[in-house]
Amino acid sequence: MKLLRFVTIVVLAAATALHFSSCSSAEQTTAKLAYQQGDYKKAEQEFQKEVTQNPANEEAWFYLGMSRVQLKNAAGAKEALDKYRALGKKSFSTEIKNAWGTEYDAGYKKYEEGEKLLAAKKDDEAIKKFTEALNDFNMALVILPDSAFVKDNIEVINNKINTVAVKPLIDKGVEFEKQGNYDGAVGQYKQALEKVKKGTAGYEVVIYDLGLAYLKWGEKMRTENDQDPAYKDKYSAALPYLEELAQSSDKANKLLAYELLVQVYGNLGMNDKAMDAIKMRDALKQENK
Repeated sequence: MKLLRFVTIVVLAAATALHFSSCSSAEQTTAKLAYQQGDYKKAEQEFQKEVTQNPANEEAWFYLGMSRVQLKNAAGAKEALDKYRALGKKSFSTEIKNAWGTEYDAGYKKYEEGEKLLAAKKDDEAIKKFTEALNDFNMALVILPDSAFVKDNIEVINNKINTVAVKPLIDKGVEFEKQGNYDGAVGQYKQALEKVKKGTAGYEVVIYDLGLAYLKWGEKMRTENDQDPAYKDKYSAALPYLEELAQSSDKANKLLAYELLVQVYGNLGMNDKAMDAIKMRDALKQENK
């Protein structure tokens, strides 16, 4: 999935013009001045005092949220903006959209910078830039929680970070496998598994690698001494990864899983399951023709 681009038509400065009224409290007047001057920490403190004594003050909740957006406090911004939305007046809809656009555009720019770094094989710098982009998109989601654009982009970037982060580990695991060092390979793949999100394509790559490594390890042990039943432990270790992969929505991944499960079940003496796996494998092959 490609990152979705959104071009903001109008982007307002973070310090949106504030209007003062004679009925503003001392706290709110101080907060507005601080916000205009870019002192968002002071603004946050004063707006917090205002909403504490006047929880129905829609403007104070909105600017408390915006102060926290500027302070990169996503959890605090969400809390304040949820309270603003709960009042139901929606007096700052335009400002909300503009703030969302600012965060979205900032995230997209950093994503593009990350892609350039990735192309230049500067993986560590790319991950840092992708993470910064992710923070901007997460803030945009706080501002507009129903934004499908943002949700899609967050998924894309999470997958990108996972892929870049685990590639060196997978490459090292493959190298260990070539050397016959399956213990080392499994160790690398398990580290990779900690860095990928369950249900993603990257996750399924890693559990396939783990299942295959354990299977090869078991085959190596069985070939060297088939009288020692210890090899079965490695086949058993492969099972949970391959059985999980067999539940994939990707038919190609399901087929890979059943190809290996036939061997694992057979070597563990689980003949009924082996026969079922053969049927599933053959059915998937027919579907994939």
